[in-house]
Amino acid sequence: MMGLLMRKRLLSGFGALALVCSGTAYSCVLRMAAEINFPPYLMLKEQHWQGQTVELAQLLATEVGCELQIVNVPWLRALAQIKSGELDLVSHLSYSDARKNDFAFIGPHHIESMWLIGDPSKLPKVNSLKDLSEDVDLGRIAELIGAYYGEEFALLKQNPFFARQLVSISSIQDKLALLEAGRVNAILEDESVLYYWQIQGYKNARHYQPLLPIYESPVYFGFSKKTLSKPMLIRLQNAWQTLYERGEIEKRLKGKQSKTSKPLTPSAKL
Repeated sequence: MMGLLMRKRLLSGFGALALVCSGTAYSCVLRMAAEINFPPYLMLKEQHWQGQTVELAQLLATEVGCELQIVNVPWLRALAQIKSGELDLVSHLSYSDARKNDFAFIGPHHIESMWLIGDPSKLPKVNSLKDLSEDVDLGRIAELIGAYYGEEFALLKQNPFFARQLVSISSIQDKLALLEAGRVNAILEDESVLYYWQIQGYKNARHYQPLLPIYESPVYFGFSKKTLSKPMLIRLQNAWQTLYERGEIEKRLKGKQSKTSKPLTPSAKL
């Protein structure tokens, strides 16, 4: 009888341990990757993380009873560390079949509208992506390694005439610096980022304009399927839906997006 009782207690203890380790406990830490300077979404100021995406991630973590721990990691390395289990989530992740085995997509938290951006007074006119494959040479265009710019752009990269114009960078914050320094003539960037640069009075930002739409897509919080259990991912999905229905997400975004921004209707992909 004592042996049976002891066995039940051990099983109960192992069950509690499994609950915590599986990510379903109400006390947890979610490790999120962030770059130091990706305004208006991720910014480190005076040792405190700020920005639109930080606010939304904190809101979601609080809703599921977790602590949000933000780790300064460049974008490309963050994707690798999610897969290895060193991190739990990354933001601004576009959905693709290639990513669905490693990530659960919660959100979206933003509708990303990628444009070719530069100073129109210094560049030839571009009417379509096809122009870049045949007639228009912009010199140097900065693209982020690991970013997804749509199927049409992926096909265009196979064209030698266009491919030689691309400059691949590993950090989001390098884009504006390269543009200002004249090391690239144009960049691929979200229209809302340009909008932020302009309203904040960034150097030369008033000269830059969206030249050509590249790709529009919802972007998500990408949660690791390696470190988080399916029940925990479902909790996060339900929590985001609840925050949306309560108007909490809209409240955090009010006045922080361009007038052309679209509503963030929940469409998680687990």
